[in-house]
Amino acid sequence: MQGNTTGLRVNIAASDQRVTQDKAAGVSRAVDLLSYLILASGILTALYSAYIVVASYSSLPFWDGWVEIDFPATNAGMSVLDWLWTQHNEHRLVISRLFMLADLRWFHANQVLLLAAVFLILCLQVVVLAWSLRAVGDWRGSLWRSGAGLAAFCLLSPALWEMLVWGECVCFALPGLFAILAIVGLVLYWTRSQNPATQSSAWRYLLLSVLAAWGGSWSLLNGNLLWPLLFGAALLLRLRRAVLTYAIAGALSISLYLIDYIRPSYALNSTRAPLATAEYFATYFGSSWVNDNFRIAVLLGMIGLAACVFLVLQLPQFVRSRHPLHLQLLLIMLFCAGTGFITAFGRSGFGLLQAATSRYQAFALLFWCCLGLLWLAAAAARGRAATMLLAQCVILVVMLGAALQAKAPLVRARIHEFKQHTAAASLITGVSDIENLKWVYRQPSYLFNLVPYMRQERLSVFREPISELLDKPVTSEFSLAPAGDCAGAIESSVVMNHGMPPALRITGWAWDNRRQAPPVAIVAATQGIIAGVGAMGDWRASDTTSRPGMTAGFIGYTAYVRDSRPLGPVEIYAIFKGSPATACLIASDKPSS
Repeated sequence: MQGNTTGLRVNIAASDQRVTQDKAAGVSRAVDLLSYLILASGILTALYSAYIVVASYSSLPFWDGWVEIDFPATNAGMSVLDWLWTQHNEHRLVISRLFMLADLRWFHANQVLLLAAVFLILCLQVVVLAWSLRAVGDWRGSLWRSGAGLAAFCLLSPALWEMLVWGECVCFALPGLFAILAIVGLVLYWTRSQNPATQSSAWRYLLLSVLAAWGGSWSLLNGNLLWPLLFGAALLLRLRRAVLTYAIAGALSISLYLIDYIRPSYALNSTRAPLATAEYFATYFGSSWVNDNFRIAVLLGMIGLAACVFLVLQLPQFVRSRHPLHLQLLLIMLFCAGTGFITAFGRSGFGLLQAATSRYQAFALLFWCCLGLLWLAAAAARGRAATMLLAQCVILVVMLGAALQAKAPLVRARIHEFKQHTAAASLITGVSDIENLKWVYRQPSYLFNLVPYMRQERLSVFREPISELLDKPVTSEFSLAPAGDCAGAIESSVVMNHGMPPALRITGWAWDNRRQAPPVAIVAATQGIIAGVGAMGDWRASDTTSRPGMTAGFIGYTAYVRDSRPLGPVEIYAIFKGSPATACLIASDKPSS
């Protein structure tokens, strides 16, 4: 009887062990599956952002990006080197201006090189960070896939939409890449210099770190933060050669930076309103996850910054325990936090809406990315699959929340595109629409001073076929489509001046019935001669009564007519894709004399 009882206990124990093993295997399979899901989400995020770049493209410079054309058009004896060195606000944009010169020289200032550079630099940030997870942290399998997917999700987020449509934002993309390279170089120098087998080649990583820090300094003001950060980290790690190297290179770089430096007047705002500066600082980071809800943004920013402070207190432990990846990620976080602080110090007077600017997410999302990677590292360190599964679930919930808000950046980018194209039509026709041109540049009248040079050199929009249509017969440039192939209407016609003949701004909507899509452009003609051009892409709400079969979308247009002769009506044509392109008459309007 006792033997039977003992055997029963053994069988029960074996059965419990098999159940435990099966559960562990099931959790491990779930961790593996979720890692692929996180990686796929990161890749889809990158593809969506790439779509924003293409779908919202405009060849016209935006805001401060006009310096690309202003320099050659109005240059009064200034050399290229002087222009590269010229201070812009509080920044010296040497490297980004080199990109501008290349775009001007080889791409005729059409912004293609600049926009491609922004996206590729963001991709390089993901590649370098993902590589460091393997090279520095020895991440493999599901852990590496989860980390790489998180990096792609954060650093290629559509929340960066402003950078994806504004070529000058190459200056915001570069510092993050240089910061990652500089800090990874330091950490690899630390680990390699401690190993006799790799000690002789460790200097290469120190050289990489110094060169990357120089690159950061000449990309944007915040790049100068790398020098004290790297110097302090080298002191903590007791790397004497690195300390001396950073001290000399950093002192030289900062000294050169400060030659003839002029401090902007708005840099004193924070000393007068410290509470506003603190709110701006928190909003800078918290706005990554909410749209225009500043109370929640401040709260989330405070939570993220508090987590950063907690991790800083663990920094000596990271060094003693030789956790190079933890050190790397925390140093990148400190660079981003420092960037947010100096931005708040100088710009808090502009308000919280400015703190939530899309281009600032280049550093805010890098901050959150590193915090998320440290979260994954902590979960993996526990050695329990269930803990890792929980961390992955949290990341997927954040990704799902971001996906639910993903339409907003696309809409904003498309609105930006329409306003850019509208401004281009205004410049091409010479119709000064101050209201719309203010979107493109703070001094709209100044843009028309650049038009003769742009037209002569065929720069930006003046290299596009639409700029050569004026004064040509419609039938010589397009084949005419039947009226049933298109639909549309004129909603308003406004006289922009009161001379003779009058210039007009005409708005309305248009639709390609055959392709079930908006047309690609608009032209206006009087007596069969093209007298104006327009832009497609303004938003129109759904109206099934007046526009049956058409969904809500970007079907609105704005056209400018420079010579609306009173002898005949102004005819509005929708332009369809094709070879040759097709024009379809959608409406006509007789201007008042």
